[in-house]
Amino acid sequence: MRPLRAFLPWIALLLLAAAVRAPSLTAARPYFNYVDEGNYLHVSARMVRDGTWVPDEFLYPSLPIAGVAYAARAGGEVFGDVGKRVVTKRHQLYDSFEPFELLLLGRVLSFLASLGTVLLTGLLARRVAGAWAGGAGWIAGLLAALVPALAIRGGIAMIDSWATLFTTAALLFTERVRTGERPTVPAVLAGVMAGFAFASKYPAVLVCLPFALTVWLSRPAWRERLRLWGLGAAGAVAGAVVAMPGLIVSTGKVLAGLHKQSELYSTLTSIPLWRQVFVRAEWDLPFEGPELGWIFTALALAGLVLAVRDPRTRISGLGWTLYLVVNLALYASQSYQPFRNLLPLVPVACVLVALVFERVRERSPKPRLADAAALLLTGVLFGLPVARFALERSRFEDSRTEAVDWLLRRSARGESVLILDHLAVLPSELKRLEDRRVEVSSWVKMQPRVRQRLVHYLVLSPVVDPHGQPVIPPPWREILFRRYEIRARFGTEPGTVDRGQWHGNRQTVFILERKKGR
Repeated sequence: MRPLRAFLPWIALLLLAAAVRAPSLTAARPYFNYVDEGNYLHVSARMVRDGTWVPDEFLYPSLPIAGVAYAARAGGEVFGDVGKRVVTKRHQLYDSFEPFELLLLGRVLSFLASLGTVLLTGLLARRVAGAWAGGAGWIAGLLAALVPALAIRGGIAMIDSWATLFTTAALLFTERVRTGERPTVPAVLAGVMAGFAFASKYPAVLVCLPFALTVWLSRPAWRERLRLWGLGAAGAVAGAVVAMPGLIVSTGKVLAGLHKQSELYSTLTSIPLWRQVFVRAEWDLPFEGPELGWIFTALALAGLVLAVRDPRTRISGLGWTLYLVVNLALYASQSYQPFRNLLPLVPVACVLVALVFERVRERSPKPRLADAAALLLTGVLFGLPVARFALERSRFEDSRTEAVDWLLRRSARGESVLILDHLAVLPSELKRLEDRRVEVSSWVKMQPRVRQRLVHYLVLSPVVDPHGQPVIPPPWREILFRRYEIRARFGTEPGTVDRGQWHGNRQTVFILERKKGR
C-alpha cells in the first residue's frame, strides 16, 4: 500500500484547481453567468418539472442534460421539490430560469468534471512519459489546474467540461492499450469513454482517431488490430447508447438537433480562434488574458515535435498529431469559432508541455532547480491572472441584483415599483421586494402610468430592438426626466428585446424616482 505522502502532491493540485474555480459557482447569483449555461439547463429543468427521463430536444447531447436532471431528483431531500419551483424557458425570456439550486447543481457537476480533468491530465502525462519520468505528471496537472482555458470555465455550467473529462479519459485508456500487455479491457474502456464524450458533445467522438492510430502502430498483427478496433467500437456504441438513450428512442430528434446545430454554426460569425488563443479569451468570458498564450503554445508545439521524434513516445505523438490536426481543421474552417470547442485539446497540450519540462529536467545537473523554474514560470504565466480572475468572480454581481439591493435600502414599504419586463428580473428577486407594490410591465403598458406619475420608482434599461433602435424613444425620455429623476445606475451594456438571447450580467439598469410635487 502506497504511503499517504505519495498522494499529497495530487491532493494539493486538486485543492489548487478547486480554489481558482469555486468562486465562479455563485458568480452573478441567481442569474446565468455565461451565454451557454441556459442552452442545456433549460432542457434539464423541463425534465425535472415534467418528470421525464429523456430530453425533449437534442441541440446538445443529453448526458450533461440528463446528468443535471437525475442529480436534482436524487438530491430531492437536499433541494426540496425542485420540480414545483422550476421557471424555465419555452416561451419566456432566456434568462428566466429558477430555482438557483438547479443552476448551481449544473455548475457543481461541471466543476467536478474540471477537477477530474486535472487529475486525468496528470495521470496521462505520467503514463506517456513512463518509467523515465520524474515530474511530468505533476507539472501537467499543475498546468491543467491553472491554464486559463480550463480554469476560467471550471465553475460554469457547460457541456464542454464533460466532453473534456471523457476525451482525456479515453486518451488515458488508449495509452494503456499501447503500453499494456493485456489491452482488451483498456480498449473497451477507451471506447466507452469516447461514447460518453460523444454523448456530451457530438464532435468529441473524434477522440476515436488517436485510439485507432495507436492500435495500428502498436499492434503489428492484423488479427489483433481488428480485434481491438472492434472492442473499441463496441465500447463506443455501448457508451453512447447508455449515456444517451435518445439515440434509440428519439433518433429523428437527434438528427434534427445535429442539423440545427450545423445550421447555427454556418450562420454565426466570431473573432478568429488565434486571437482568442494569443490575445484575449473567448468574448463571452470576463477574462482579459489569452486562453493559452504564445509561450505555452510554443512549448506545446515543441513537446509535440519531441514526442514524435522520441521512440518512447512516438506512437502517442502521432496519435495526438492526428487528433489536433483534424479538430483544428474542423473548427478553424467555420465562421463561428468559440474557443470552448477546442477545450478537449488543452489537456493534451498540458501533457506536451510537461514532456518538454521532463526533457529539460533529465538533462539538468540540478533537477530541483528545473522544478523551481517550472513552478515560477507557471505561476507568472497563469497563476497570477487566474487568481485575479477568481477574486473578481467571488465579488461579481449581476446589475439586476444590484438594482434590487438598492431598492431594498432606499425605497419604503408600500411604495410602488414598476419594472421593465425586458430586464428579465427573476421571480425570486422580485420576492425580496414583497413588502413593496411591485409590477413587471412592457414599455407600452408603462406609458400612461409614467405620464400620470402613478408609481414611485421606475426600473428601466436602454433596451434596443434587433435593428439597434431604442425601445424607449427620445421624446419619451424628455417626458420621463420631467416627471422622474435618475437615482441610480448599474451596468454598462444595453438590454435586448430578443427573448431567446442571454441578457448578460452587466446590462444597464436605471432606477428613476418620482419627483416631488406636481
